[in-house]
Amino acid sequence: MTPKTRKKVLYIVTKSVWAGAGKYVFDLATGLPHGKFEASVAAGGKDMLAQKIIEGGIPYYEIKNFRRDVNIFRDLASLVEITKLLFSSKPDIVHVSSAKAGGIAGLASLFYKLFSEEKIRTIFTVHGWTFSERRPGWQIVLIKLFSKITCLFYDQIICVSEHDRKIAIGNNIAPADKLIAIHNGIKTDYYDFYSRDEARKKLGLHEKDFVVGTIGEFTKNKGHRYLIEAAENLKNIKFVIIGFGEEENNLREKIKKIGAEKRFFIETDKPDAAFYLKAFDVFVLPSLKEGLPYVLLEAALAECPIISTNVGGIQEIIINQETGLLVEPMAPYELEGDIESLYKNREHGANLAKNAKEKVTKEFSFKTMLEKTISLY
Repeated sequence: MTPKTRKKVLYIVTKSVWAGAGKYVFDLATGLPHGKFEASVAAGGKDMLAQKIIEGGIPYYEIKNFRRDVNIFRDLASLVEITKLLFSSKPDIVHVSSAKAGGIAGLASLFYKLFSEEKIRTIFTVHGWTFSERRPGWQIVLIKLFSKITCLFYDQIICVSEHDRKIAIGNNIAPADKLIAIHNGIKTDYYDFYSRDEARKKLGLHEKDFVVGTIGEFTKNKGHRYLIEAAENLKNIKFVIIGFGEEENNLREKIKKIGAEKRFFIETDKPDAAFYLKAFDVFVLPSLKEGLPYVLLEAALAECPIISTNVGGIQEIIINQETGLLVEPMAPYELEGDIESLYKNREHGANLAKNAKEKVTKEFSFKTMLEKTISLY
């Protein structure tokens, strides 16, 4: 097959940070069969995702006005940027991730369909519906309306969990035949985890410490504050939070308030955070909202015993008392109890970790995710 017959796929995501949606875009863009597809990526900023894409020899386009927060002027400017990019790059397929990018890139794709003679196929991946967040009722109504409008722009909607597909159908967000569940898949050969000793040395932890860790953006949806509350009475345990984001100062203040500064480590300069997972005796995901988080797949692959809130598609990875422990969101006392139980029963944690790794390796492969996604192209 000659280069001219390759399908051009343009991936668009709101932020170029190295988080769930960014990892998803990177894996697909770098995993496409080169003989059949030509990938490019567009996102806001030039953060770690952008750097990795460029290092991988894939064209990267910065959408200068893309921001997570709503700003009518910047949003209109980013709409113009993406529309211009579509007309200049002439992709065969536009594959968009994240809610903000979904709406703006979807509208730009509509303009392209209306005013260009070129045919284009549009795909939207939902990494957890925004209307699942805990918000005032009037906001939920508006977000559902926005989600319905967004889905009108796309030929196919990928939900990263069966849970998200079902709630989309239940809320009439899009027709059932337009929605398909494709689990996030993990590249097992990508992860060169630091050994337990090496990871602990890099994090400044003692080899005898019992360590509970988590990885994720410092946002309210990640629920870090509830992990901190759970830690207040667990005096014999060290805690590590690796990430970045606007809630950092609030988290530090909360740690100070409970007098746990010597037991808590906040790390903000670990771009390949997953490589440190073996430093943890227990991995906790205290999120209030998720789709199907990569970090749980990574924690399972690293054989960390997992405690997670039961939100989004997490139950499709974690089976309570079999591949991990599930707690309700915003329930620090439940978190405290489960952390203490794994502190006292290390063998149970090891069995949970072994089962989780087997499940993730078997059911959440990148190869399966890629094949199912290509079938939509």
